[in-house]
Amino acid sequence: MTGPLLTRRQFGKGLAGLVVAFTLAPELELSAETALPGDLGAAPTLDAWLAIDANGMVTIFTGKVEIGQGALTALAQIAAEELDLPLAQVSMVSGDTSLTPDEGYTSGSQSIEYGGTAIRFACAQARQLLLDKASASLVVPAKLLKAADGAVTAPDGRRLTYGSIAEAGLLQRRATAQVPPKLASGYKIVGRSVQRLDIPAKMTGAPSYVQDMHPAGMVFGRIVRTPPLVPCLRLSMRLL
Repeated sequence: MTGPLLTRRQFGKGLAGLVVAFTLAPELELSAETALPGDLGAAPTLDAWLAIDANGMVTIFTGKVEIGQGALTALAQIAAEELDLPLAQVSMVSGDTSLTPDEGYTSGSQSIEYGGTAIRFACAQARQLLLDKASASLVVPAKLLKAADGAVTAPDGRRLTYGSIAEAGLLQRRATAQVPPKLASGYKIVGRSVQRLDIPAKMTGAPSYVQDMHPAGMVFGRIVRTPPLVPCLRLSMRLL
């Protein structure tokens, strides 16, 4: 025995509603807790993005490259801003496949949107780690410490440089993106006109683009073409 047949419309009315859901981007289903902003997920550890040496110099590693758009200067400004560093204390390592994060290609105005976002959050977290470490050393609450010019200063005047705080392993931890970056209203370096890092090389004719690299052991090749055959054919016809 068979029951009464229902059309899809009748079936929908019987349920009082039907919800259909789909996604065009499955990767967006990641929860807010696991997703990292920008390109930070490409290398989710802090030491993949920056290093601090004993002299307080900070090296920023970026997979983006300079192709005339001034991206490296802007990324250096972002790092200096979040770390409360003079721009002169920031150096950039760009597009080195053995050192820098794999951020894919450099195009479409994405260097700042994705690479800059990653550096901003990584440096904000690093700055908080420096404050927390200084807090433990100076026995002063971190909220009372002031970070400026590559050093942390206590209310009583005691001062620790980033180089003396950043012990080995400090940045060997996962990026969380939980430390909020600075508000735009507090910017002192970002948004200001500074000397671009790529201009001196352009003015002196030094190599400045990715195609100008000469890795060790690099060899050169050229196409050696044979002489045109037409003159030879003409000579043969005259001899005949």
